[in-house]
Amino acid sequence: MKTEDLIAAMAADSRTEPPPGALLWPMLAGALAVAVLVVWATLGFRPDLLQSLADPISVMRFVLTAAVGGLGVRLALALSRPEGRSLTRLWPLVVPLGAALGLLLWTYLSTPAEGRQMALVGKTMTTCLVMIPLLSVLPVAAILFALHRGATTSPALAGFAAGLGGSGLAAMAYAMHCIEDSPLFYVTWYGLAMTGVTVAATLIGSRVLRW
Repeated sequence: MKTEDLIAAMAADSRTEPPPGALLWPMLAGALAVAVLVVWATLGFRPDLLQSLADPISVMRFVLTAAVGGLGVRLALALSRPEGRSLTRLWPLVVPLGAALGLLLWTYLSTPAEGRQMALVGKTMTTCLVMIPLLSVLPVAAILFALHRGATTSPALAGFAAGLGGSGLAAMAYAMHCIEDSPLFYVTWYGLAMTGVTVAATLIGSRVLRW
């Protein structure tokens, strides 16, 4: 091998891959933008979206889903490193989950018995259960792709984080359309849809993120 070829080969080997975070953020921003556009183009934003933001109970749809999504992405980035499992803490997830359950219980107790079923079922249950998983596809795929470029030693847990992050962000995008303001509805059905996505992503991650 010529000296010039050897130097070129050594230089190529010394090039470092961009960290998973450098790949993830632009991909995730694009995936979230697509999710919002899909909601706008297929379902439309709720007519009173701006007015609904003045209602703290309605705003919690965005707060809770954004919190779960953000914590999922943070967890995924930590798990993208070989030492990430030892540094990972799951307890921050207790905060939004506890807040959601507390809000659910408070709403159940404060809603008249005759109105609970309507508040729970709402008018858009099926749309919610279908759209959130569909909107999750790109965000979850973006997170899994970034994780695949990393070196996770916990593929199933990393897939779990990808599912949480992607489904949380997708649910936040869907909330721009949703007209159901009762926590009995959105905690239950958003939560169920996000759980399904997270289970699927955990199974996928356990396979595709193995070394």
